[in-house]
Amino acid sequence: MEQRSRKIWKIRTVKNYPDAHNHIFVGEVLDMESCYLRLDCKTYHFGRSINGLKDIRAGGKNVRIVPWNRIEIINELSGAFNYSEAELTTDKDCRIILTDGKLKCVIAFPYDNRY
Repeated sequence: MEQRSRKIWKIRTVKNYPDAHNHIFVGEVLDMESCYLRLDCKTYHFGRSINGLKDIRAGGKNVRIVPWNRIEIINELSGAFNYSEAELTTDKDCRIILTDGKLKCVIAFPYDNRY
């Protein structure tokens, strides 16, 4: 499949209670149905307070199904983004980013408890 036609998304899901963890999915859209989205992705989980990379738990690459009604926001990334090999790091602004060495996307802001 051409990288241009690949849909690589970063998805944040809804949290219904105050002490819920943030759940971020980053990966390729495999299928879109009326009730759910099927992704080949990695997951990133973290609480409200982030002091660095140690506060983020990464899940392995896997196929996951996310109901549309649980999706809070979607960011479309470049089809060339290699989410499978991407690693978490920080940038000069102390943001937690996921990067494949060429492209990057922000996962969290340590100072922003709303994210």
